[in-house]
Amino acid sequence: MSFVFLWRRIHPGRNPLARITDRIEAAIIVGGVLAALLGVPLAAAAGSEAYATMMARSAFETATRHSADAVLLEDAPPARIGVDGTPSTETARVPARWELSDGAVREGLATADLGAAAGDRVTVWLDESDAVVAAPVMPVDAAGTGVGVGVGVWLIAVTLLAAGYLVALRLLNRVRMAAWDREWERLGSDSTPS
Repeated sequence: MSFVFLWRRIHPGRNPLARITDRIEAAIIVGGVLAALLGVPLAAAAGSEAYATMMARSAFETATRHSADAVLLEDAPPARIGVDGTPSTETARVPARWELSDGAVREGLATADLGAAAGDRVTVWLDESDAVVAAPVMPVDAAGTGVGVGVGVWLIAVTLLAAGYLVALRLLNRVRMAAWDREWERLGSDSTPS
């Protein structure tokens, strides 16, 4: 599609053949493009807010959680090999033992890669009461969340704008077809012999 065709499609100008529906369609296209462009700063703001929230969570979790080395007491289930020959990155909960900061020893379930053997060391994360918790959110995770939210918000907005345009185009095409039918009827009645 050439640039000239696209320009004529969205800007019928003073063309006497341009119908009101063509001008409405052009206005919808221009409005949709402007709305998509104006949506970029809004999506960036949403992404920035998600990033700030995740960074605050990361700071809190980093301050309130600590890691401990755990020794697996049993073998993890065997690793699975994918169709392409690469090993699976799945994990399993396996019984393990670790030492707390006060020297006490505790046993519980730790997350280990499939295929890990008894005696292997893994990291467990503990909260202030020495209960096993998930690893803290890392800054790179916060950045990924921020980018994902920003891009996602913008893509949803553009998708809604495109869907709105398609609905409007369908309605405008119905109006155009009805106008054509009326013109054909008028032309047929004008050309019949009297």
